[in-house]
Amino acid sequence: MKMRLIIFSGLVTGLIGMAIGVAATKIGQPDFNTLTYSSKSYSDMYKNYIWFGAALGATAGIAQECVRELKQERDREEG
Repeated sequence: MKMRLIIFSGLVTGLIGMAIGVAATKIGQPDFNTLTYSSKSYSDMYKNYIWFGAALGATAGIAQECVRELKQERDREEG
C-alpha cells in the first residue's frame, strides 16, 4: 500500500472536515462575527467542532484511500 497517498488523503479530508466544522459553528447565528449561545454548556463547544470535523474527515479520507488501495491490489492479483 502507498502510505504517503493514504496520509495525504487523510490530511486533505481532515482540512475539509475542519472547514465544515468552522461552518457548523456559524450556521444559525444571527451575526457571523459574534457567536451567541443561550446556554453556558454550548458556549465552548464551538472550539471542539473544528477538531471533531478534522478527526471525522481524516478518518473518512484514510478509510476511503485504504479501500481504494486494497481494490487496486485485488485487481492486480486477479489480472
